[in-house]
Amino acid sequence: MLKEVGASGQISLGKKYAGKLFDVIPHPDGRFELIPVRDVATTSPQVPQIVQSPDGWVPPGGYDGCTKWALDNRDALEHYARQIEEAGTAAEELERFLAEHPEALTDDHGEV
Repeated sequence: MLKEVGASGQISLGKKYAGKLFDVIPHPDGRFELIPVRDVATTSPQVPQIVQSPDGWVPPGGYDGCTKWALDNRDALEHYARQIEEAGTAAEELERFLAEHPEALTDDHGEV
């Protein structure tokens, strides 16, 4: 459908689309893409507030502060950090696996 932008910068899609919400995506070549959406968050996401732990604890990983969520999940975060120290990151584990199983890099083992 061909539509002309009016003097106020608006276009009309017709009564069929009245009250509907669209995500408008501008493209570098000047095109606009309209994607119909159902639900849109009406409130802005809350920024987690930095809190102080009574003993000065901060989550492992180089953080300089923590959130209430981190304090509430402190045991799990510390457990996970210990696992990383012992076994390495997922990327390091994958590198070790591929070094031990070079056949996994060949194309003859089927679709992934």
